[in-house]
Amino acid sequence: MSLSRYDVIVVGAGPCGSTAAQEIAKAGYNVLLLERDSYPGENNSCGGGLGNFLQKKFDLPDSLIQKKIRRVQLDLGFEKKTYQADRPVYMSVKRTEFDRYLADRAVRAGAELRLRQTAMNYDPFHKVLTVLDRPSGVQWQATANIVVFADGVRSLAFSECGLGVDPSREPIVGLAYELGYPDNPHDAFEFFFDEQKLPYGYYWVFPTRDTLNVGVGGPVKSIGKQAKDFLLKFIDSREDLRGRAAVRKTAGMIPSYVASRLHGDGVLVVGDAGGFVNPLTGGGIFLGMVSSQLAARTANEALREGRTDGAYLARYSWRVKSSPFYLGLKTFHGLVTYSQNHLKRTGKPVLGKIFKLYSDIGDFTLRHL
Repeated sequence: MSLSRYDVIVVGAGPCGSTAAQEIAKAGYNVLLLERDSYPGENNSCGGGLGNFLQKKFDLPDSLIQKKIRRVQLDLGFEKKTYQADRPVYMSVKRTEFDRYLADRAVRAGAELRLRQTAMNYDPFHKVLTVLDRPSGVQWQATANIVVFADGVRSLAFSECGLGVDPSREPIVGLAYELGYPDNPHDAFEFFFDEQKLPYGYYWVFPTRDTLNVGVGGPVKSIGKQAKDFLLKFIDSREDLRGRAAVRKTAGMIPSYVASRLHGDGVLVVGDAGGFVNPLTGGGIFLGMVSSQLAARTANEALREGRTDGAYLARYSWRVKSSPFYLGLKTFHGLVTYSQNHLKRTGKPVLGKIFKLYSDIGDFTLRHL
């Protein structure tokens, strides 16, 4: 079996993988970017809601932005609240367009993108990745000084290297329908909590120009097999959603905790594979892309110094764990864990109240910036 050689291989061409690939290729290194699907963004359970600041931070064109959002509506069942800003605070995107743009940008920077490629196994001792070319059914191998795993909650990083998140450790499931809605008038992000029927999860409604992304998320143990029933009942309960055709259906799992081990000899773990997901909202794009920037910075330094051993790559883990976003992430996980333990101990759900506190703090911060 022939062996293709690269400076860096990035497994997964979602926002995190493409961000890392672009930054490393831009530095002049030979980068292979692998994607298992027919195109980036084909399968995901994301609502497509992002903070508006991401547009400037990651230099995103206006053409990617579906709607600018100034308003957030929160329905806790026992209380309803609306947060209104005087400027756009959030934005909505379509993941198919968003992911493709980022992957194309990585290619323009010099990365080689291969589609419909499934990473089968990785030998960390010899630094050899075995890949299945799905169209032909033929396996091939590649080697690199550094492999960046951006392949989600079921990452090879854990199964082959013991790095990143354990996919069997209470993952969260997300199911989303994009409902056709021409000339969509909705202009708010909406979150709904049903503490009686869905004490561990919530529903969301995010608008684009011509669709509504409607979804449900929660722990696999609690809603896994019932996710579709929960979502369909929620859709049917709303007059503005009832009867609208789903133009796209997606489902997936996200991690429920932050991994403690994020690097090894010649290996870096980013995005969902490392647990970089806000457990209160299920949002992982921003956190994952930041982790990818830190990984790319570390990879570029390592390649320049000729040091791709674990001791050198440990600076990536240090950068992540000393960053403000990591502190916030750990705090959010602590709050979610508290809500789950409180429910088990008392039978009284408090996740909605914690989400309201999170929203109140965010609203206060925005008003005083």
